[in-house]
Amino acid sequence: MSRARACCLRQELRLTGPRGVHVCAVLPATIDTPLFQHGANYTGRRAVAMPPVYPPERVARTIVNLVRSPRREVIVGPAGRPMAMQSKLTPGLMERMLARQVDKAHLSRDEPAPATSGNLFSPAPGAGSVDGGWGGRRRTATPRLVTAALLTTAAVAAGARRWRR
Repeated sequence: MSRARACCLRQELRLTGPRGVHVCAVLPATIDTPLFQHGANYTGRRAVAMPPVYPPERVARTIVNLVRSPRREVIVGPAGRPMAMQSKLTPGLMERMLARQVDKAHLSRDEPAPATSGNLFSPAPGAGSVDGGWGGRRRTATPRLVTAALLTTAAVAAGARRWRR
């Protein structure tokens, strides 16, 4: 569930819903599921799981832990934490950085792909699987993005401290 949807649902429940219901937003990094094979693609380029890729069991554990101990929002995968902080501090800069990263690491430069509506209008063929075939590998082809996010976050925090003085 997205942050915005979780926020809206929490507001609705606060006004009209039953007590004791917790709405938790789970924000996963790239997870090794068939999403990339089943999703619509009109880019002309094959979609690739943007590293680092985490196994689906990691998200499942997070959800089970939220049932035991609810929290408003949980980011799955350490790569997402600095990006979430950066997004809060300088959202425009983060959007531009992610756009470049998606172009470089999420869409193949070598393998074309035909236009497809994915499983939007009909189910994906086959028996189905939780595994996306990416191996849940933790390749870190995004160190520049994470490093840039951390450096920008540090610079903004330092600037904010100076401004407060």
